[in-house]
Amino acid sequence: MRAVGILLAFSVVALGGARPAPVTFERVYPLQPSEGVFAYARISPSGQYLAYASEMPVATRPGAVTQTVTVVDLKTQQVQFTEPGIDAYWSNDGQRMIFLSEAVPAHGVAIRHQETGVIERDVAPTRLGDYFSWAVRDGKDLILTIQSNFYYLDGDHGLLPAQRVSSCPGIGVGDRPLISKDGQRITTFVRGALVIRDLTDCQNILNTGMQGAKADFSWDGRYVAFHVAKSDATGYDIVVVDTERRTVRTVTNLPGSSLFPSWTKDGRLCFRYDGDDYRGFMMATSPLSAPERPLPPSGPRVPARPRWSELFPETPWPAHRVNLVMIWASWSAHAPFALAQLQQADHEWQTRGIDAGVVTALELSSLRADVDRLRRQGHITLPEISLSAGHLALTEALNQIPTTLLFRDGVMVDRRLGAQSADDLRAWVQGTLAGASGVVTPRGAR
Repeated sequence: MRAVGILLAFSVVALGGARPAPVTFERVYPLQPSEGVFAYARISPSGQYLAYASEMPVATRPGAVTQTVTVVDLKTQQVQFTEPGIDAYWSNDGQRMIFLSEAVPAHGVAIRHQETGVIERDVAPTRLGDYFSWAVRDGKDLILTIQSNFYYLDGDHGLLPAQRVSSCPGIGVGDRPLISKDGQRITTFVRGALVIRDLTDCQNILNTGMQGAKADFSWDGRYVAFHVAKSDATGYDIVVVDTERRTVRTVTNLPGSSLFPSWTKDGRLCFRYDGDDYRGFMMATSPLSAPERPLPPSGPRVPARPRWSELFPETPWPAHRVNLVMIWASWSAHAPFALAQLQQADHEWQTRGIDAGVVTALELSSLRADVDRLRRQGHITLPEISLSAGHLALTEALNQIPTTLLFRDGVMVDRRLGAQSADDLRAWVQGTLAGASGVVTPRGAR
C-alpha cells in the first residue's frame, strides 16, 4: 500500500475582507521513482478513483517506455485495473471509463464498466482521435477527441458518422479540445492561447490570452482549470479562469510543477505534482478561495509562420533546407522516447544524405543535472541550441512538451505537439522536402 501524504494549507482573504475556507493540498498517491505519467490523468466525479497512464522505462531498450492505463482507489491505495493504453476519461456518473487500449490484439477505443469490470471494445474508429473527454448533452452521452471530432454513444458504441467542431472566424476550429460536462462548450487552443467557445457555433467565445494546457471545466461549467508556466519559468502552476467574471486565480504556489488538473463534482482539483519534495498526485480543496485578478488583456502574439531568426536569434540558420527543433523538458515522461526517436531519424537522414538537420532546445524549468542524466542514459548526442523565455512563448511549446518545430528555408512551416515516432518524423520531413507546406493536423499530440 502506498501511504497517503501530508496536508499542506494556506489561507487567503477574499475581496471584501471575509475569510473563506483556506486552500488545502493533500498528497493522495505517490509515483514510483522511475514512473512517469502519459498526458492527462483524470479523477472520478466522486474523487475516489484516479485513472492515469503509467509510463515505465523498458530496461532492454534505452528511451522506450510502456504505457498502462491504471485505475487506483484512493481510499485504499489499491490498483483496481491495468491494461496497456492511454487517455482514460470518466463518464459523468463515474460508472464507465473510455480509453484507448493498446492491448494485443484488442487495440482500439474501449469502455470499461467500473462496477463489473466488463470492457466493451471497438467503441469507435481510432482514426477519429484519442485524448477523449466525455459529456452528457441533451440527455445523450457524447465523446470529443483531440482531432475535434465528436460522436454520441448508443450504449457503449459510437453513433457514426462523427461530427466536427465548427470553424469560427478568426480562430478556426482550435487544437486539443476538452468538453464541458453538459456538452455545450469546449476549451481549445488557438495560436497558443486558451480559448473557451461553444461546441457547435461561434456565439460565445472567450479568448483568455493565456498559454497553458489541459483545460478542464468545473461541473457547473463556470470555471476552467489548467496549468501555466510560472513567471520565473521554473515550473508550472494551476490557474482557474472564471468565465463569467473574466478573472483568473492562481491556485498553487508550490516549489515544484503542478500539472494536468481535473475537477471532482464537489469542487476539488486533482493534479499531478513534480518536485524535489514529492512526485505524485495531489488534491486541492477550496481552490476558489485563491484571490482573483482580471484576465490579461492579451498574451504573446504567436506568429503563424515565424522565421528562424525570430525564435532563435542566438543561433545561425543551419546549413540544411529543412530543420527540426524539438523543445523538451527533463520532467516530461515523453522526453526519453521522443529524443530516441528523433535521434534515430536524424541518423538515417545523415546516412542517406537527406538535406535535413536536427537540434534540440530546452523548456526553461529543466534542471541541467536532470537534462544531462537523461541524455547520458539514452545515449543522446543531438545538438542543443538556446531558447529564451520570451521566444519560448512564441513556439506554443507551453501548451505541450515536447513540441517539434519544422522549418524550411528559414521559415517555420509546421509544428507538432507531443512525442513523435521516427516513422512520423521521416514522413513529415519527406513531405516537406517534396514541397508540401501548410499546417498539418498534429499527430500524437497530448
